[in-house]
Amino acid sequence: MQRFGCDVPAVASASTRSDDALATALMDAFRRTRDQEVFDGLIRWVGPQLSRRVRARARGLGAVIDPEEALQDTVVNIYRYPDRFLASRPGAFAAWSATIADNAVRRLLRKAKRGACVSLRDPELLQQRADAAAPEPCRQAELREECAATSAAFGLVLRAYLISYQRLSERERTVLQMVEVRRMRYAELGELLQVRPDALKMVVFRARKRLRQHLARLLRGERPEPAATPRRARRRPAALAVA
Repeated sequence: MQRFGCDVPAVASASTRSDDALATALMDAFRRTRDQEVFDGLIRWVGPQLSRRVRARARGLGAVIDPEEALQDTVVNIYRYPDRFLASRPGAFAAWSATIADNAVRRLLRKAKRGACVSLRDPELLQQRADAAAPEPCRQAELREECAATSAAFGLVLRAYLISYQRLSERERTVLQMVEVRRMRYAELGELLQVRPDALKMVVFRARKRLRQHLARLLRGERPEPAATPRRARRRPAALAVA
């Protein structure tokens, strides 16, 4: 401490106050210098005191925590957070380190209560035990095959639906798209196309019926019906062409 220009308090072998004053002076020197030799001297000086503090706190806990682990955590935290130490009085380090030791014991106690007890076993024994939560390999293979078959079937249905949709007349496709895709109300669509809502409902009903019939024929493997022959062109509102 003299080498670093620190005041060395007088130490009496029978005086706890002088021992605490020296520990406070050593900690304050380490706070300012970060010198490893100063820290080693501090731990050699206060080690027995910290050990008694930790063991006194862990005495009533049985084998729940390891006092040596708590002591090691206390020393590590003293080394990591010297900036939080304030040498305001001779016994400052005793009070500060006691708080760190108590917190270390509390953390280990919470960890012991929260953590599950895990026992290590022979790796060969673990390999022999099957995971009950995971499906068996044969079931996994079945699931993969079912997913592939479902995807292929869904693609086939979509293709058949497209062919069936193309078999509808232009008017049916337009009205069906307005109602089912754009979610337009019959009253709104009727005002746009200048058609009564009841007439639009009938167009949608017939389009859906024809769509189901075409789709059923295709899925049964029958020849699809020819596309609807367009009626004779008639003048339509400009709104339909825009839609």
